[in-house]
Amino acid sequence: MSAEKRRLEGERWLLQAEDDLEAGRALLAAGKYAQAAFLAQQAGEKALKGLWLALGLDPWGHSLAWLIKDLPGERGERLRSLLPLALALDKLYIPTRYPDALPGLIPKEAYTREEAEEALAHAQLLLVHIRQALNEG
Repeated sequence: MSAEKRRLEGERWLLQAEDDLEAGRALLAAGKYAQAAFLAQQAGEKALKGLWLALGLDPWGHSLAWLIKDLPGERGERLRSLLPLALALDKLYIPTRYPDALPGLIPKEAYTREEAEEALAHAQLLLVHIRQALNEG
């Protein structure tokens, strides 16, 4: 695949990540905190996978931390400062969705407005940095 096609594919993934972030904000406004937090995680994952694809790499898995740690080169080095945000979002991947992931609670009962706001803020910051990294090449 040519560099231009890889860049366009990466851009498609990043655009979807931005749409997921927007949808997460709508869910936050609707009081759907677990779902908003999950979409924050999804936005980060899709943005990172888009960067990987744009670089001609093959992203695998759902861990944002892994996608940052294993990103080679200077871009990977710069994004490593965002590992704490990635780890916080990684923790939202399963328990925001499944009723058996939290003892005695369902996600609807477990997640607060503040947690969803924080997740969306983390995702927003990740997307800003990933957009910059994508635009470098």
